[in-house]
Amino acid sequence: MTASTADTTSPAAGATNSSTLPLVNGWSAALLYAVLAAALTWPLGTALESSIPWDMGDPLLNSWILAWSADHLWRFLTGEWSAFAGYWNANIFHPAPLALAYSEHLFAQAVQILPIWALTKNPVLCYNLVFLSSFVLSGLGTFLFVRRITGHAHAALAAGIFYAFAPYRIPQFSHVQVLSSQWMPFVLYGMRVYLDTGRRPALAGATAAWIAQNLSCGYYLIFFAPVLAIYVAGELTLRHRWRDWRAIAMLAASAIVTAAATYPFLAPYLELRRLEFPPRPIEEVRAFSADLLAYVTAHPTQWLWGARLRGVTKAEGEAFLGFVPMALAVVGIARAITGAVRATSSHGYEDGWRRIAVALAAAAVVASVAVGLIVLLSGGISWRVGLYRLRASSLSTACWWTAASVTALLVASRRVRAIAMSFARMDAAGFAILLLVAVVLSFGPAIQVGGRTVVREAPYLLLYKWVPGFDGLRVPARYAMVAALWLSVLAGGGLAALLRKSSRSAVVTAAVIGVFLAEAGAAPLPLDPVTPAGSLTAPRRHLFGRGGVPAVYRTIATLPADAVIAELPFGNPTWDVRYVFYSTYHWRPLVNGYSGGFPRQFLGTVGALTDLRLPDVGWRRLVAAGTTHVVLHKGAYASEDARRVEAWLAEHGARRLAGFDQDVLFQFPPTAADVAP
Repeated sequence: MTASTADTTSPAAGATNSSTLPLVNGWSAALLYAVLAAALTWPLGTALESSIPWDMGDPLLNSWILAWSADHLWRFLTGEWSAFAGYWNANIFHPAPLALAYSEHLFAQAVQILPIWALTKNPVLCYNLVFLSSFVLSGLGTFLFVRRITGHAHAALAAGIFYAFAPYRIPQFSHVQVLSSQWMPFVLYGMRVYLDTGRRPALAGATAAWIAQNLSCGYYLIFFAPVLAIYVAGELTLRHRWRDWRAIAMLAASAIVTAAATYPFLAPYLELRRLEFPPRPIEEVRAFSADLLAYVTAHPTQWLWGARLRGVTKAEGEAFLGFVPMALAVVGIARAITGAVRATSSHGYEDGWRRIAVALAAAAVVASVAVGLIVLLSGGISWRVGLYRLRASSLSTACWWTAASVTALLVASRRVRAIAMSFARMDAAGFAILLLVAVVLSFGPAIQVGGRTVVREAPYLLLYKWVPGFDGLRVPARYAMVAALWLSVLAGGGLAALLRKSSRSAVVTAAVIGVFLAEAGAAPLPLDPVTPAGSLTAPRRHLFGRGGVPAVYRTIATLPADAVIAELPFGNPTWDVRYVFYSTYHWRPLVNGYSGGFPRQFLGTVGALTDLRLPDVGWRRLVAAGTTHVVLHKGAYASEDARRVEAWLAEHGARRLAGFDQDVLFQFPPTAADVAP
């Protein structure tokens, strides 16, 4: 992977094509990405301090996580050296240990917004800035990497947009950890510069970006490492540098430093796994894997394709990456192949029996690929030839036949071998392989087409069984973000090839970007959408009323630090995630919780308290959790049910402390354990 994606020669490191404008640099690219981020997430920019985009579930949870991590980090930096002693025992799911580890810790994102948190203590503003910065940084990292490879700033500018605003990001708008894939291209850029120049600061930057990526999202911690290893190994192989012990030692040191910095944030998850978080069941992993048709399934809100591309309907079933980068990636690969053909023109074609062997092998390749495509798209073929019936229904068998046919073709033809070797030395070949790897792994343990299984045991199954960490991940489909990165890089190479033949580079680039944004846009984004609460009344739409944070939480903030709060209704996700969010304003231990997983004791309490007959076991569970105060949100219930809950609390000795419109704060009796009948 040392030659250009668009040509057979590498441009000089950092070179810029003469057709590009000198103003297209990292700063101007970042500014453009920021403007586009504001436009394509409109109207979020008008309400950064008060509104949450897309939905009111996971974004509220992630706002709480950011605030929790930033608060501990700020306290530590301002002299409270023991601030991290209770970091993993977060204030939700009290008294369950390691409550933070039931979801992502978002520590790297907390570092990003630390100054904003210190100045404002506003979790919504912090969340929105992380959300928006993921677009800008994703674009900038890709811009730098593609510019390094192609030497063409305009192509790099477009590649950054392809990745930063990949349509796949739209269905992930509520998962800021999945959007936080911005450090991967920075890692690749730093590694590339180091291998090109030997500059240690570049490797240090790549290492820092790698650590930041690991601490941004657990999925990319697991997903990106093997991909990075393949990329670096390919670079070392094609550069003939496996005997460069200094470079090998430096790369190994980078991996060791990254592992050492990552492990303290991984250990609590391993401990929680030991305590009560078993591996993800294989059926659950299959349910959240990408279908092949997911790559032609757009999110309904997308401007151009939302109503047209509906290939499959399933969880995590929208992995469309955009036709513009797909087409440009094909151009990049085709240009690399034609370049390889030209570079090997001095190799003559075979004659005599070898020509016959080459023709037969080539025919076998075409036939096996055709059969594979038919099996993939239709499920199989069957036809009668005389007394015999020929069948083909296994994609795996077709793939093996294709591999055997290609091998035979390479053995039979010196020219084909020369073309293959020349192509393999180009960036386009390596990036295409990495794209294919990411796409195949996104299919999870089995490959499906429209819900029909065509490969029962896909490569991901081996990772699930044998590589630590993979059996703890629920959504293989998120490999699509890694695929989006390689597709964008390939597309940048393809566009660079086209622009080198154009005298109007800026105009062509603007047209390409415009068409892509038309198929990738989904604005306006919904802000503070109402989330149904089942049989209960949903919370009010806006997080902040005229007085800001609801008064009941301002009162809770005045309670002793060891006060333990439970809020009713209990166990309803729509309400529980609100309680978690508002706890950022008081940080008192909370019996309620909302996360990516749930402690067994919490689920038991949910079962006891969601029954409106309110059996005494519900009271005993609150007492066992150490509850000292209860907040009753009367507005969540029908009036008769609210009176029943209030009477139940009074019957057990809870004392009314204060009322705030529809919220009532109760204090448990000092001897609550003795009050329950």
